[in-house]
Amino acid sequence: MRSGFKSAIFTPILIAVVLLLILATDLLPTGALGLNENPYLSVVIIQLLTFAVPSLFYCRIRGKEFTPKLRLRLFKPARLLYLFYATVFMLGGSLLLSVLCYTAFPEAFSESGATTYAAFAMNGGFVSGAYIVVAFAILPAITEEFLFRGIVIGEYEQNGALLASVISALTFAIAHFSAARLPIYLFSGLVLAAVTYATRSVVASMIVHAVNNAVVLLTEKYVLHIVDKQNVSLMLFLLILGLAIVLFGMLMCFEAHSIYRGYAETNTPSEYVARKKQSGIVRIARTFFSPTFLILVIIYIVAVLLKS
Repeated sequence: MRSGFKSAIFTPILIAVVLLLILATDLLPTGALGLNENPYLSVVIIQLLTFAVPSLFYCRIRGKEFTPKLRLRLFKPARLLYLFYATVFMLGGSLLLSVLCYTAFPEAFSESGATTYAAFAMNGGFVSGAYIVVAFAILPAITEEFLFRGIVIGEYEQNGALLASVISALTFAIAHFSAARLPIYLFSGLVLAAVTYATRSVVASMIVHAVNNAVVLLTEKYVLHIVDKQNVSLMLFLLILGLAIVLFGMLMCFEAHSIYRGYAETNTPSEYVARKKQSGIVRIARTFFSPTFLILVIIYIVAVLLKS
C-alpha cells in the first residue's frame, strides 16, 4: 500500500484506540483509579496509559524511519520571541472563546472544565498546586503534542501542511469529548500546529501547550466569575482581551514571516514533500472520508450524546 493510504487508514485507528481508552477510564469508578488515595499519581498513570503507551507503540510499529517526522528536537533560542507571541495569542483566543462558549452553554461548559477535574486535588497549598500543574497541565501537553502535532502531522503532511494542521486540530478537539469546548480546542490545535511548523519542533508546541494549560487551569474560574457578573468589568475584560488577540496575532504573523524568510535565505529545505500531482479534493477526501476516520467521528458523536 502507498504511504498516504496507510496514514489515512492506520493513524485514525491509533486515535480511535486513544478515544476508547479515555472512555474506558471515564467508566471506571473513582475508587478503582486510586483518585482518593493519590489523585496526582492516578492522573499521571491514566494520561500515560491513554496517550503515551498507544503513541509509543504506534511509533515502534512505524520504525526508525518515522522518527524524524516527529520533530522531537529542541528549537533555536531565537524562536523564543515567536513562542511568546504565540502563547499570548493562544491564551487570548482561548479565553475569548471560553467566554462565548460559556455564555452559550453554561452548564455543559462548566462540567467539562479542567478546574472541575482538578477540584478534588486543590487544597490551596503550594505543593498541591505544583502537583496539579504537572498532572493537569504539563504532562497532558507533552503526551497530546507527541500524538497530535508529532504523529498526526507527521503522517498527514504529505497531503500538505494546511491539511495536516487541520486534521491534527480536529482530532485533538475530538479527543476531549466536549461539544461545548469544541471551538476552543480547534483554535488551540491550529495555533499549536503553526508553532510546530514555524519552529520545526514539537517541543516548542509542548511548551506553549503546557503554559496555556497551566494558565487556564488556574484562572478559568475567575474569568467565568467575571462573565457571571455581566457588568462593566466584563466589557473592560473583553476589550483588553480583544486588543491583545489582535496585537499578538499580528506580532506572531510578523515573526513567522521573519522565520520563514530566514529559512529561504539560508536555503533550508522543507521537512516534508506534499503530493502535488493529486488535487486538493482528492487529498481532502482521502483524509476526511476514510472509513477509520469516520469511525472516529461516530465515536465522538455517540460519546458526547451519552454524556449530555
